[in-house]
This record gives sequence, C-alpha cells and structure tokens, in this order.
Amino acid sequence: MAAPFFVAGCGDDTQTLREQLENPPPRLPADPDRPDTPPVPALLDTVQPWKPLDLYPSSVLATWALVTIHVDKAHDVTYRVPIEWTASDATGRATNLAKEIIAQGRLTDLDDSEISLAAYAAQLAEGNPIFQYTTQDGHVVYLTRREVALAPTDPEAPRQFFHTAVVSVDEHIVKLDVRYDSDLDFRFDELADAISGTIQVRRRDEG
Repeated sequence: MAAPFFVAGCGDDTQTLREQLENPPPRLPADPDRPDTPPVPALLDTVQPWKPLDLYPSSVLATWALVTIHVDKAHDVTYRVPIEWTASDATGRATNLAKEIIAQGRLTDLDDSEISLAAYAAQLAEGNPIFQYTTQDGHVVYLTRREVALAPTDPEAPRQFFHTAVVSVDEHIVKLDVRYDSDLDFRFDELADAISGTIQVRRRDEG
C-alpha cells in the first residue's frame, strides 16, 4: 500500500486499532442496568437508499470477479472486484495489483440475536451516513464510510478510509471492509462504494 497499515513508530496503538476495526466488537458487559444490545440510534431513521454509481453501472459490475465468504453449510456471501485484482475465496480478501486498496470480507463472531444488524451498522458508522440496499433474495445490506486515524493520539499519523457493508444471514453477521489510505480517496472513493454495493447471498444448492 502507499502507506502501510502498520506504520513505523505507531507501535501497539496501531495494532490495537487495526484489531478493533477489522474484528467484531467485544461482547457487551453483563450489567443489570444496561440492555444486552445497544439501542439503535436515531441515525437509522435517516438511512438512505444506496444507488449504483454512474461510473460503475450493473453492466460493468457483472464482468467483475466474484469473491466468496463461507457462512454456513447452506449459504455463502459474495462480492465483486475488478477482474484484474488478486482475490482469494479462502481468505475472503482481494486487492488491486499495487496493494493500495484492500477488500476484506469475513464472517464475524456476532449473530443478530446478540446485536441487531441495524444497531451494529450504526455502531460502525460512528455518526456517518448509513445507506442500505436489498440483495436479490431479500437480505438487507447496510453500508457506511468513515475515516480513521491509525494512531488516534498522533495528529500526524496516517489515516485510512473504510467503506463497510454488513449483512445478516441466518443470524450470522458478515462484514465487508474496503480500505485505502486517505490521500488516495480521489482515486478509490467511488470504486470502494461500487465494491460495497455488490454483496449477494447465495444458497449453496443454487450452484
């Protein structure tokens, strides 16, 4: 990547932040005065419909390569990346040839009996706008975009944009992050949005 995610001098703070961003949030503490899941903030009242971008119409997206995330014995979640990218179904990861922009799909440890998909999306959004679309088989996908400082205590630390999409399949929550360095936003903003908008849920018996 143009500026590696692990930045020299950032130390343990950077590693800890990466773990927080790329992994599911910890389970909420058992507290009799708190609900088991956080309330869905009013932000979700303003969720906007996601619309395909003119730069990447469906005819273009249909030519892209599929990356598969295994959910359970019955379901997979797929997303698409440009055909020239390097992609791996085994890891749910894909990247452009220069490794400047990375897509990482994963099955989280969360299920929506612990935290609703809407609440999880709102938590990830951190106050940024949330969008949604429906997959071909009726699953709701929430999307958001946020800028993150790799070392929050260092004002000079590199920053990255995360375009995140989440979907729940049979109570299992799947998350897709597309990330790149902030100074590359002019190149990858619309591309990352397009990738996030390609999630589909597939039954394994559909072939």
